[in-house]
Amino acid sequence: MKKFWKSCEGQSLVEFALILPVFVIILFGMIEFGRLWEMSNIATSAAREGARVAAIADRTPAQAAAAAQNVLSAGNISNANITVLGPDASNEITVTVVVNYAPLSGNIIPILSSFAISRSTTMHWEG
Repeated sequence: MKKFWKSCEGQSLVEFALILPVFVIILFGMIEFGRLWEMSNIATSAAREGARVAAIADRTPAQAAAAAQNVLSAGNISNANITVLGPDASNEITVTVVVNYAPLSGNIIPILSSFAISRSTTMHWEG
């Protein structure tokens, strides 16, 4: 029996070395997906809040952009572009929020790179 155990001493180390890279890629993938989902939700909420403020008759586009920026600031997002369009011929106001997503993992997961998340909300103007 001793002979059998001596021949298996390095087996666990080799198995760990083979599984560790796969585990790290899965772990960072889950973290990046969670961050991406969160940023997408924050951008959607900011566009919705900006459109809600812009839909009120006596509000300016600057006030709508400030409301959207407040939501983004609460979510610790600072590199966003906010566009307020309208009201158009059908009395619709559209607020678009574009956020740049930069992955934390850098080069660990090669398929991930920086890209823009764009979310828009359209509401009927009350004025």
